[in-house]
Amino acid sequence: MEQPTSPGTKSVNLRECMESLLRFTLRSHLDESVPSFGLDLTREFCLHLLEEDTEKGSLFQMLKEVNFELHVQEPYFTQLKDGLKTVEGRCAVGDYMRISSGAFLLFNKCLLLEVQDVHRYTSFSEMLKVEGLAKVLPGVESIEEGVQVYRNFYSEEKERMNGVVAIRVAKPANQPSAALAGVLSELKSSGIKSLLDEYTAGVTS
Repeated sequence: MEQPTSPGTKSVNLRECMESLLRFTLRSHLDESVPSFGLDLTREFCLHLLEEDTEKGSLFQMLKEVNFELHVQEPYFTQLKDGLKTVEGRCAVGDYMRISSGAFLLFNKCLLLEVQDVHRYTSFSEMLKVEGLAKVLPGVESIEEGVQVYRNFYSEEKERMNGVVAIRVAKPANQPSAALAGVLSELKSSGIKSLLDEYTAGVTS
């Protein structure tokens, strides 16, 4: 018989309990035997939100398909978002070795990119020459300058010992931000304000 876990003693993390709280609220709204919360939501809409398997292209489905999460600094994030930077270079270590064509990468928890191809090189210098400086580091004018950019993240020894990977990426039409924008457009300013209340005081009208 499975033993119950010990009671938690830490402060409740809102992010961790939000899904359970949302589902409980929607189910309670649908249950006619309990007092209503007075939500201005149709039964069909609530049932749709409670569906486990949502339709292709939804925010849930997109995030479910993410294989790896990466973080990049500016200006590289904006360059990836705008399609100017189409190759991400990293030292060939750890999970970077598992990334392959067809994988979905989530950058900075908001930008979804699909891997088109992955190439191995012995050095960042070789990678920049073969892949093209403009595709890897837009705005950088020389190979030497490009190598120095990577030197801010990786030592020369680590580069020499492991080699590097060039991850060619493309931006899918369906993006998490677009899916969320659809939700926000349904809520409209009044709905968003009621959800955020104290945080939007004096900001929305």
